Amino acid sequence: MLSIVILLWILAQFVLLIAIGFVELDGAIIIAGSLCSFPLVALLLYIRRPKLEHLIIAEPTTQGQYIHSLPNSKILQTPVPTTVRQFIVRSRHPLRVPKSKQLWLLFLGGVLVSSIAFAPLLFDSSNLMFILLALFVAIPAWLVGFSTPVFAWWSFSSSRFHMSTTRQQGEAMLIAGMLSTFPALIINSLITPGAVSLLSGGQASAALVETITIVISAPVGEELCKALAVLSLAGMIDSKKRGFQVGFTVGLGFALLENLQYILLSLFAGEVVAFSYGFTTVIRGIGSIPGHAMWTACSGYAIGHMLEQKRQAIQIPDFKQWNLVNPLNPSGGSAIGHGTHYNQSTLFTKSSNLQLPTSVPVMLGIAMLGHAFWNGSSILISYISINLDPVLGLIVELGWIVILITLLWTFGRFVLAAAMEQER
Repeated sequence: MLSIVILLWILAQFVLLIAIGFVELDGAIIIAGSLCSFPLVALLLYIRRPKLEHLIIAEPTTQGQYIHSLPNSKILQTPVPTTVRQFIVRSRHPLRVPKSKQLWLLFLGGVLVSSIAFAPLLFDSSNLMFILLALFVAIPAWLVGFSTPVFAWWSFSSSRFHMSTTRQQGEAMLIAGMLSTFPALIINSLITPGAVSLLSGGQASAALVETITIVISAPVGEELCKALAVLSLAGMIDSKKRGFQVGFTVGLGFALLENLQYILLSLFAGEVVAFSYGFTTVIRGIGSIPGHAMWTACSGYAIGHMLEQKRQAIQIPDFKQWNLVNPLNPSGGSAIGHGTHYNQSTLFTKSSNLQLPTSVPVMLGIAMLGHAFWNGSSILISYISINLDPVLGLIVELGWIVILITLLWTFGRFVLAAAMEQER
């Protein structure tokens, strides 16, 4: 998965280059971006090729045989007469990720060790040994910083939604979220700045363009792109709860690619890299990443309701009559929508009487407003703190970040509880 993340991040740069070529009507840029993108797309398709398995079913019958010849010079011997049927089926191994506790310990330990390794640069940024130490730690710090908090939240969601999910499905959700960053990147980098410049007659300042992009364009464009990514996975959504799960994971995929960029930039802060890296990774790990997941989960919940209503109008034959084998639960049961119930008490597990809206426009609007409030209030506090004493300004900014994260976690606690109490 890490290799796919890095591959898609590189591909996103060439996609943006192609978009710039179209905007500037420069054929050379379009051709160059396309030629560079082609091998990356081919490699991605190769990595994501369907995983197949050889399924062999031996059934007892009086007309059967004791010995059966199988492919690859293999022989099957049974104690009773049997007939053998063979199938090539898609791999449906259940999704297995490390426990979130282990991932959080890896994340916090990695950030702490990396920050300590970067700290000597604060005292002497020209010392060759200190520079070599920082360079040696930089790549592991980058990998741990941008990936482990996302996978920790993924592990959390997998264990709390209590829904059987195959590895192929889980990866598809995460990759769909990463792919949704492509149009969002074009919207934020090209379309919005171009539109603001056009409407203002070229008089808009860079600060105004940046503010509009962060406060309006990012919440609207990104939430629309993520919602479309959830809709692209309609084949695996059969309920509101499944839609919530898919939306949550798609949001994590979006945050994963975005987080890669932010953590990478934090490593180029010079002698203050220890503070830049540590602050960025922790704040994004406990704030921005679950924020992306929660906003998209709201959209996914409503999309799940919409798809659920459509499917109820279509009568589907009972799958039990098809004599299919479910690799996740050979004794019976559906691979999607059924799972083991766990009674665990956590910060995000509580009873809730909250009735979530089921309208797609309403939930998408809630996602956009929540995202806009996070971005807009952060920009406002940043402007206010500039005119304050540096120490007081830093305290104000840190205090507001704590408030935002507290509000997000409180909101997420009630919304997640309400979504989990819905019938699957």
